[in-house]
Amino acid sequence: MSQIDELTRFPIGFWSYTTFDQIGPDAVQDYVDCGMTMAQTPAFRPGRDHPDQMRTFLDALHAAGLKAIVCDERCGFGNWDGGEAGFRSRVRDAVKDFGDHPAVFGFHAGDEPNETNTEQAFRASAIHKEEAPHLSPFLNLGPYGPGTTEWVGYTDYETFMDDYVRIGNPDFFCFDVYWQLNPEDEGREHYFGCLKMYSDAARKYNRPLWITPLAVGHFRYRRPTEDLFRWQVNTAAAHGHTGLMWFFFYMREPHDNYQVPPIDEHWERTETFQWLSRVNRSFLKSHAETLRGLTLQNVYHVGEVWGGFEELKDQSRLVRTTEGDLPLIISEFKDAQGRDYVAVVNNSQSENGQAVVAWRERRTVTRIGWEGAESTARDYVREWRDRGKPGLEPLTGPWLAPGQMEVYRLD
Repeated sequence: MSQIDELTRFPIGFWSYTTFDQIGPDAVQDYVDCGMTMAQTPAFRPGRDHPDQMRTFLDALHAAGLKAIVCDERCGFGNWDGGEAGFRSRVRDAVKDFGDHPAVFGFHAGDEPNETNTEQAFRASAIHKEEAPHLSPFLNLGPYGPGTTEWVGYTDYETFMDDYVRIGNPDFFCFDVYWQLNPEDEGREHYFGCLKMYSDAARKYNRPLWITPLAVGHFRYRRPTEDLFRWQVNTAAAHGHTGLMWFFFYMREPHDNYQVPPIDEHWERTETFQWLSRVNRSFLKSHAETLRGLTLQNVYHVGEVWGGFEELKDQSRLVRTTEGDLPLIISEFKDAQGRDYVAVVNNSQSENGQAVVAWRERRTVTRIGWEGAESTARDYVREWRDRGKPGLEPLTGPWLAPGQMEVYRLD
């Protein structure tokens, strides 16, 4: 089995962009305090860094219960000197140095392949799997949206994903997308369109789906607040994503217009660290483990319909209708026993409100709460209806903060 099959916790990690000259094992406490369950290591540079530095760092991650994506310069698809044979030899050396460590999830195979190196990146992923079948290589794809099909050198994105699976044999998909924090509504349209394309591909190929959302303002992207962190986590989870890799954790060089990452240019924790920590840890203690064991069936949007998703009308077999002023995401899942679950997400980035959900049938509605605790969902009935009148569908009416999710099982 590969590492993706053996994960015992919902993977929440980050992009590091550090070296062993900058951080050491003491940094792992920051990851624990920020609610991470996975970490990218500092870059290992053969000839400059000693393997013991990496192994000591991996020891610290393992002691803290975190998994590691090993960043080793020998393993990225951009390091193609000597062609496939040269690349394979370097990957084999890296696996020999670090691949036996219990903290290792996989090696970083590269980021955002484009038309100049797409097949090279896919082959790199395959070589990682061939040289270390017990690990799961980490290759991050770019976002899907206007112009990106041409950017990767294809005429359609479906064929791009087909080739990735055929050539690269990935254990899971991961991609980055930041348009959701552009100031205009167009950014959300592109964001949800990106989620739909990758979500459809993940279901087509039965692959887990991870996302790289945004933890630092830059270019025209807004600085994420606690509300925006919560909104990013739960909109991704509602569309079937079962892994998060935040971009990014440490201020990187050059600073450009990057603003207030979790760890700033002074190597100090920021307010962003506190917000991200609370959102990560709250998600892990509320819905993460439940959602990790579910399979997405359908997604509907209510009030504001984005990215080609269906508007909730009369097609859901679980939810008849909703009421209220909030834009909502209604996601239907099944667990391994075939039981039905519904996630309800406030799709507003800024507004609180109440969402009233009318269920299709009279079934027992169980709310999945803190640390997976189950309770009978509070029955909400409009004032003009008589409580308990035969034939009335059950109603649930949670109040939701921006981006807040509630999860229910229907028995």
